[in-house]
Amino acid sequence: MPEEERKFVDETRNETVLARKLKKTLHLKVENDEDTIHALKELSTFFQENNLKTRRNLRGQIERRSLEINSDFLKAFQLVKENLDEIHENVKGMSDSCKSMQVRLEKSKIQTQELMSKTNELQSKRVQLGMKKDLSEKMREKLTLTNKEVNELKGGSDQRITQDFFTALEKVEQIHIDCKVLISAGHQTTGFAVGEKMDGYLELAMDRLYRWAQGAVRNIEAGENSTNLSKAFYYLQKKPILFNHIVDEFISSRRQLIVRQFLDALTVGGPGGTPRPIEMHAHEPTRYVGDMLAWLHQACPGEAENITQLLKLSTDVDKAELSAKILSGITEGVCRPLKSRIEQILISEASAIVLYKLTNLIRFYDGTISEVLKCSSVLSSTLCELQQLSYSQFLSLLQTSVTQQLAKNDVIDGHCDLALSLTTSSLLGLLRDVLSGHSVVESSQSDLPVIVRAVVDPLTLHLQETAQKLPRQDAAVYLLNNLHPLRSTLSLYQSDDKRLTELNKRMEVCLDELVREQTEFIILNLELLPILTIISKNDGSPLASVPGTHREAINSAMARLDNLLSAPDLYVIPSTRLLLSSQHRKHLRIFSHKELVKSYSILYKAVLDPSNGYEAGTLTKTPEQVEQLLQI
Repeated sequence: MPEEERKFVDETRNETVLARKLKKTLHLKVENDEDTIHALKELSTFFQENNLKTRRNLRGQIERRSLEINSDFLKAFQLVKENLDEIHENVKGMSDSCKSMQVRLEKSKIQTQELMSKTNELQSKRVQLGMKKDLSEKMREKLTLTNKEVNELKGGSDQRITQDFFTALEKVEQIHIDCKVLISAGHQTTGFAVGEKMDGYLELAMDRLYRWAQGAVRNIEAGENSTNLSKAFYYLQKKPILFNHIVDEFISSRRQLIVRQFLDALTVGGPGGTPRPIEMHAHEPTRYVGDMLAWLHQACPGEAENITQLLKLSTDVDKAELSAKILSGITEGVCRPLKSRIEQILISEASAIVLYKLTNLIRFYDGTISEVLKCSSVLSSTLCELQQLSYSQFLSLLQTSVTQQLAKNDVIDGHCDLALSLTTSSLLGLLRDVLSGHSVVESSQSDLPVIVRAVVDPLTLHLQETAQKLPRQDAAVYLLNNLHPLRSTLSLYQSDDKRLTELNKRMEVCLDELVREQTEFIILNLELLPILTIISKNDGSPLASVPGTHREAINSAMARLDNLLSAPDLYVIPSTRLLLSSQHRKHLRIFSHKELVKSYSILYKAVLDPSNGYEAGTLTKTPEQVEQLLQI
């Protein structure tokens, strides 16, 4: 029983395994199995027909195919083995050769070790010697001059100074500095020897540079000379004596050139006659003097620029002081011809107006040129002296002109033209012409009070003296007609306010005098004066019964007042018709009529007083109506 059961179990198990394999085979996805696909492809190469016979022989064919493949592998590996054996033999031979070479190299290394040590020692010495050589060459290059540099410093047939000269000179100075370093480092022998040799070269170079600079300063306009001269001044400043000689030579040569150019500008003119010679305008003092000063004003900045370029590298001198000194010395030469010509113009000029224009012209150029010179110089002193001379000549001639005009007598046989006098008109014209040339230069602002005082004070005194010879009314009109233009002229300029106030007061006094005279004239012509006198002295009795203030006298006065209201110009003082100012005439009319209205108001009040016994309607116009009719 147990055996049957065991057999049954084995069969069941086999069936189960077979079923499981079959199931696995059925569920196998051949399209995803690459090995199976490759196997099937290989099978298709020799399995041509699918029949019962070929299927039965398939296993045998596959085994034979496998055997053939293994045989091919065996043959291929046999060939590989033979090649590997041959390579092994070659490698073994190479190993033996390497061992032999190693033995020989060990022997060579022992033999060449001593040679390498000697070689290293020689290489070290070679490096040291190379460093010493480089050091010696650099030291020789730094502390000695080449033949070309020595020849450049000494100079030969070519006396020109070029940039190579200054390069060599700069090297000499650098060697001096290096020698000091050597001496401080303990190499006194070398340092002193090289320094002494360089001193000799430096003296030769300075002597050549000094001789060249003497000729070069005479032609500073040349561009090359200008550049090299600034370098020459830089080196020569370390030799004060030579430097001062060169500066003096430069001043002298430039002074001569400026004088020659100035005289050429006066007498010859520019190239080709343009511009024309300045002296061709000697008949026009203002233009003549202005052209000479303008030429100087144009020349000074050019000279200042030359000096600046000359000293731009000099650091051991006071540039500002030295530049001012040089420029002052250069411009000194033109002072004499300039002064002689301007003095001749100033002394011979007969017009105060021209003299004052010349004064301001000289004053202006004195200020502008002094800004360029930047210090006191002979040219500045000369211009200052000319300005003072011109100003004194102007004041003297102005006083003479005023005196000549005032000498004319405006009153002839007790009669005088009350209009603006010829004397006043002439002096005011002179004053306007003089002040029209007034300069805006600050130093000229003090001229105005002096000029005004020189003209106005004698004129006002003359007008006052002339007025004293005339009747009172005529005197007031005469003063007003002459003082009003005087005040108008002074108000146009920055005149003294005190003087204008004084003139206004004098005119107000004259106007008050005329208003008083005009009022008295009107009241007298209206015959109101006796009536007003009686009214003021009335002792209380009725005015209608008092002789002189009765109704007929009042009516007669009112009739004349009506004539005045209809024709006020008929009651004007004849002399006041000669007033030149419309403002004065208007002032006189208004204030005299106001005084008339005041007097009429007194009369109107007295007539309206019942105690005085006047009938109603005696006066037909109120004071307000009179004032309105008089257009006050």
